[in-house]
Amino acid sequence: MRVLVTASSKRSALACVALGVAVAGCAAQRVTAGNAARASGAANAAEMPPLPGEEPALAASAPAAGGAASEDDSEHGEALDDSGESAEPTATEVLAVRPHPLDTWSDAQIAAAVSHDLRSLGPMSLGSPNAGALLNGVQATETPFYKPVSPSGAWGTQETLDFLARALAKVHEEFPEGTPALALGDISDRNGGPARPHISHQSGRDVDIGYFYKEGARWYARGTAQNLDLPRSWSFVRALLTETDVDLILIDHSIQVLLEDYARAHGEDSGWLAGVFRGVPGKLRPIIRHAPGHATHIHVRFFNPLAQETARRCHAFLLQAKLTSAPQSYVTHKVKKNETLGMIARKYGVPVPRLRAANGLKSSLIREKSLLRVPVATRGPVGPGPRLRVPSRRLPPPLKSTGTAEQAASAQPPPTK
Repeated sequence: MRVLVTASSKRSALACVALGVAVAGCAAQRVTAGNAARASGAANAAEMPPLPGEEPALAASAPAAGGAASEDDSEHGEALDDSGESAEPTATEVLAVRPHPLDTWSDAQIAAAVSHDLRSLGPMSLGSPNAGALLNGVQATETPFYKPVSPSGAWGTQETLDFLARALAKVHEEFPEGTPALALGDISDRNGGPARPHISHQSGRDVDIGYFYKEGARWYARGTAQNLDLPRSWSFVRALLTETDVDLILIDHSIQVLLEDYARAHGEDSGWLAGVFRGVPGKLRPIIRHAPGHATHIHVRFFNPLAQETARRCHAFLLQAKLTSAPQSYVTHKVKKNETLGMIARKYGVPVPRLRAANGLKSSLIREKSLLRVPVATRGPVGPGPRLRVPSRRLPPPLKSTGTAEQAASAQPPPTK
């Protein structure tokens, strides 16, 4: 078996502009755009006129064909913005190294297991969510908590599936009557790597999953104040924060407002809510963040203390056995007015097809002010990085009383149809 972080997926879906940014535990090396341009010996893009047939970047405010632009509309084959802005734990957050089964293993034992019994090592989340791979993944199957929409793209680590089940179990415990199984979207392909239309979903730690709706809306229905089941949806988000090692949760801002207002009205502490939704500058990073295209589903990314550390310890031996390749390095390029994909490719010395693949683009149309990931050469294999240190979970204060027991009972939502 040979797993490459450049493996491709044939799936396509709704899309928006994206960037690739490595997050905590990332093995993808960050390189400045200026250094990359100097290394390639390329001139400034402004000095490179478009070639005949190349289409310049669309204006940032240009509407999609057939109507006004919507962040949930499919726009020109651009990739879904699910990379996750880099938000490293702050210096004031408590970070901990978790015990691991391989802590007592020698390098010789690990090398032997990689060579002769790879499955015994369990799932491995290699690299970063935006430039990674998955080894020994586990395929999600239908449960009382969720139903995969596309099983071929529902491969993750055991930790990811366990965290998801733990959070949804809390929802079913709180609302035992009529709580449906959620639609489960993409996690990763069987071996990870790029999976259109996503930028992330490469290492088994990212999950797309539906909201709870009052009328059991179809998968990818846009959530609104009218159709969202806010009690169950907030219960799910709260459980992700308190019961799992969640890294980030991407939710459209319009739905964040609904969830935060609901939570505050039902006794959640305002300071705690502010911390998880917006963070505290210099003290706490936000966990729930906005990303275009996430009014139709929730994107959850988990830390995987087991799968990430297994990958880190096995990395050198996997390379030797040619079971993986060194993670790709990227720079970020902001598209300027009248630039074409070909101009950007020539600036960095990257073939256009490779640039399109790195960004999940189905065509060469790009949008002004959008951010593109540009793959660049590195000097030798990129190392696996330091051992993961997991931030402490954000546990809320006790709920404040919001009325009598009879009022609380009457506020319970009816069974979801």
